[in-house]
Amino acid sequence: MVLYIAYRASRELKDRSLIPRRLRALGCTRVHKSFWEVEEEKANRVLTLLYKNRPVLLKRIREVRKPRFVKEKGISELGSLVIVAYESSREAKREKIRNFLKKAPCIRVCRSVYAFYQEHSRFDKSSELVDYQRFWRFIQELQNDVKVIPRVVVVNPDSVEELLEETRKRVENEISDIIRCGKELYDRISKGEEDMHENRDPLSKLKRRLVAAKKVASYYEKWLEMDFTKSLTKAYLTVRKIHLLVEEGAEATTL
Repeated sequence: MVLYIAYRASRELKDRSLIPRRLRALGCTRVHKSFWEVEEEKANRVLTLLYKNRPVLLKRIREVRKPRFVKEKGISELGSLVIVAYESSREAKREKIRNFLKKAPCIRVCRSVYAFYQEHSRFDKSSELVDYQRFWRFIQELQNDVKVIPRVVVVNPDSVEELLEETRKRVENEISDIIRCGKELYDRISKGEEDMHENRDPLSKLKRRLVAAKKVASYYEKWLEMDFTKSLTKAYLTVRKIHLLVEEGAEATTL
């Protein structure tokens, strides 16, 4: 059976070139940068080779598995995933992809390789968020080099917690950035540096980001049992504080 292995490339230039050579020597086939095919009987040797590079071992299965979390037993299973691997070169394209991914509940496996839950509609019945099909089409419009691998599961359980923690941090960072931008906007309005009566776009943009973050967080709560309530409450209060300040200013100008 052919498995898939993903790893985080080393910051050391020497290791970056050495790892691919060693993987090829073990008979592995490169799918995309740090994402390779590996024969099942060689999986343990490859995992040993990549132990410092946070390897994630995946395999294809026929059935669709549901996610499963039993915290008291330390069991975390992400369920059946769809891998989307793509090439991105220019910074302009990378920025577009990063912005598009803000509406995509997914897990970053390694650079330019993301995992989506196989049954996306189970947690997004109104199709408001980006699933693997929308992401795949989006990448195709930017460039043709994209590969989709459905029905895969994570084989090495020790990598799951790292993937979950990184996913949590990514969502928390987006919410924190909304709060930061909100506080900066509030200060500019308070000091008269931002005329919200002529241009309310900064506040509207902030509200749209918050709505998107809440929808993505809700998906992660259902899929991965993550709770972002505290962070989202802070973001909501920050945006509401700006809204009230703008409304007070509007009332003052009409008196």
